[in-house]
Amino acid sequence: MAAQAPAPAPPNAPMAPVSRSSRPTIVGPDQPEHPYPMKLEGTVTKGFGRGARFLGIPTANLPDTSLDPLNALNMTGIYYGFARIHPSSSTPLPSTYPTPIHSGPSSPSLKPTKPPNPDAHELSKEALESIPTITAPYPPEQHAQRWSKEDEKIWPMVLSVGWNPYFKNEKITAEVHIMHPFKADFYGHHMSVLVLGYIRPELDYVSKEALIEDIQTDVKVALNGLARPDYAKYAEDPFLTKDRL
Repeated sequence: MAAQAPAPAPPNAPMAPVSRSSRPTIVGPDQPEHPYPMKLEGTVTKGFGRGARFLGIPTANLPDTSLDPLNALNMTGIYYGFARIHPSSSTPLPSTYPTPIHSGPSSPSLKPTKPPNPDAHELSKEALESIPTITAPYPPEQHAQRWSKEDEKIWPMVLSVGWNPYFKNEKITAEVHIMHPFKADFYGHHMSVLVLGYIRPELDYVSKEALIEDIQTDVKVALNGLARPDYAKYAEDPFLTKDRL
């Protein structure tokens, strides 16, 4: 029997410069261009658990089977767009109701002149700019809090695709950081992700602190980019707003 070929070694990512102060605060064209928007979805799976525990930056992992559109690009790095968690009645959540009740998904809006509309999905420029770059603590502490309707809204996200060279991964992963402090874990529930652009290539880092600082800059860049009208409108895309069974 022939010996099985060893798995390919991960490529060496360039080391991030010591100073990253010159990074641009917004990237990409004024509207998404091919191959975006890119639609990804699947059941949230357990990863290494390092995002929240080690970095204070929680991430949710998509299954490998949902990543074909990204794999076709053959481009590791940091992407941005919108995401939503769709609670499943088959996987219980710590909530005030026994099964998910949908009054229509929505995105955060900070327009005080208008009464709240439970069916609205608009993310205003002001709402995007008000979202903090640090959303931890999450996952919840030892005692999970109740699942909130806020947790079912459409939120901005950054997506890391690659080998995570700082952690010396042996396989490519896709980790989504949703910019919202969730009240409960949502492993086993459905996540839809709408990728609208690319921020930067994958890098290695001399320290954990340098990595965290760069991720926080990624979040700022993403929020600035998504505040543009032709990006913000995708928070109302049917791919995100429609309920999943």
